[in-house]
Amino acid sequence: MSTPQVPPQPDQDPQAVPPASGVGASQYGSTPPYGPPGQYPAPYAPPGQYAPPGQYPAPAPGQYPGPYGMPVPPPAKNRKLLWIILGAVGAALVLIIVGVVVLVNVLGSATNRARTISDDFTRLIVNGQSSQAYDQYMHPSLTQNLSKDEFVAGVEGLGLDNTCKPHYDSVNVSSVNGTNTADVVGTLQCQGKILDLAYSFEGNDLKMDAIRLRPQG
Repeated sequence: MSTPQVPPQPDQDPQAVPPASGVGASQYGSTPPYGPPGQYPAPYAPPGQYAPPGQYPAPAPGQYPGPYGMPVPPPAKNRKLLWIILGAVGAALVLIIVGVVVLVNVLGSATNRARTISDDFTRLIVNGQSSQAYDQYMHPSLTQNLSKDEFVAGVEGLGLDNTCKPHYDSVNVSSVNGTNTADVVGTLQCQGKILDLAYSFEGNDLKMDAIRLRPQG
């Protein structure tokens, strides 16, 4: 008895031998491992398409969404204004520092001058040269209220001698509208007595506009 021949089906290779039932069958089943033609496994998308919204992180504050949803940093800021402001602040600081240095030098010079004038004035009156001290160091505002004769007579009444030495407790100098003032306070210590001393000077040349010399007690 002959085996009946099955006629070949259309589009089937007549030489192909069908696999035996249960032997050599695909262990993945009849569906191809990558799905049917025309489909792509996730997470990849077909060519020409992009991932759906939400696949990229949201832009941070100050950033702008760019192509495809990717955040783009903000445009670079113009730093010209910043440099101008910093330059102006730096120039102001330099001027302040220079002004402070100049003021310190001026006041320091005035302090030294006030001390020197006080020493010279005291030396003259102690040595009996009160008239010269009056002419050299008195401010016009003081001479209007204190004549030379009154000044000389007042100094002679103190009984000063060459043992008298000035001791300054403070020398305060200030400058107002470019005009210097100085206050010198201390004592005039003589043998057997001590006098309170207070000199006031005014002007850039520091002329004496007030004086106080009197025995303590």
